[in-house]
Amino acid sequence: MSLFATKPMSAQNLDNHKWKHRILIVKTAVDHSERFADQLLEFKDSNKELRERKLVLYAIRQDEFSFTDYTNNMENYTGKLPEKGIKPLLNANKAFEIILIGLDGGIKLRKNDIVSREELFSIIDAMPMRRNEMRN
Repeated sequence: MSLFATKPMSAQNLDNHKWKHRILIVKTAVDHSERFADQLLEFKDSNKELRERKLVLYAIRQDEFSFTDYTNNMENYTGKLPEKGIKPLLNANKAFEIILIGLDGGIKLRKNDIVSREELFSIIDAMPMRRNEMRN
């Protein structure tokens, strides 16, 4: 039981993802956000493409999060967002935000508008490590 309780906290340690996953963070600061819902819908039915690009998703609503690992059979967690980990990356002044973090841990995209799946995949596919993955 304690393993289950600690896993969501360790999933939020971004260093645990470095060189293994690209991280997509979709955040809203309000309870009911149409842009937040529309952004999550944008990735519906894209599980194969998200898995190929080694993506994990943090969907953050106020101080709650849900985590989906597309590389691991869509493993999923939910919980409270702690002060450490992802929270320092978020812009508290923005009601809606999208952040893409590459395998190297660097921020590759930060937007306050909806990102289409085509735009996201295009950005990822232009990354040198992704181009290498596609060649291999």
